[in-house]
Amino acid sequence: TSPGESKIGLTVEGIVNRIARLNEVGFVWDPFGEQWMENYGKLLDFVNEFSSTLVPYRYESDPGLGIWAYGQRRSYKRRTLSK
Repeated sequence: TSPGESKIGLTVEGIVNRIARLNEVGFVWDPFGEQWMENYGKLLDFVNEFSSTLVPYRYESDPGLGIWAYGQRRSYKRRTLSK
């Protein structure tokens, strides 16, 4: 490689161009963060409807939300919940 090129032969401008193109189509750079925000939004909807954050583990209307809420509590107890 020459100065200014990556290991795969791209220039800085080429890399910036690729990143810009991915951003233009709404590429998700942090899929776990995106998924967390989606579930958090669902939790807010649950709270608005039921005035509670106690989502049942087997919540029939959205089984994934109950599992997610359980996972958040488990991570909190294990001190592995990131901020």
